[in-house]
Amino acid sequence: MEGADFTLEEVVESLGLRPLGDGGWGRLMGAGTSEPGETVGAYRLLTPDAPSDWRAIEVEELWTAYMGAPLEVELATETGVRRETLAAGSGLWVTISPGGWLRTRAVGGWCLAGRIGTEQSRHG
Repeated sequence: MEGADFTLEEVVESLGLRPLGDGGWGRLMGAGTSEPGETVGAYRLLTPDAPSDWRAIEVEELWTAYMGAPLEVELATETGVRRETLAAGSGLWVTISPGGWLRTRAVGGWCLAGRIGTEQSRHG
């Protein structure tokens, strides 16, 4: 699914996404409230201008790309860097094991991604 039928603004509005402090847009799925440590699902809309900073992974996470550009997921550990690119709409998920550093980015445009993991902050 290319996402060409939707603009970034339409996706943000229709899903009720909010700006994230680290760039891009996001929202928790479901009720929209959770406590740190709970398992949650979240939408992340990554844009080309959003920084793709590394962050520590302490618990397992799952990532997918729903629409738009492909999603690149990188995990750096002591044994090296694992890089996966998921085509939007493919239905594939990548599992990220704890114990490394993760970064995600959209490749060639905006990407609506999904993440399942433990809530560590209030923004998804």
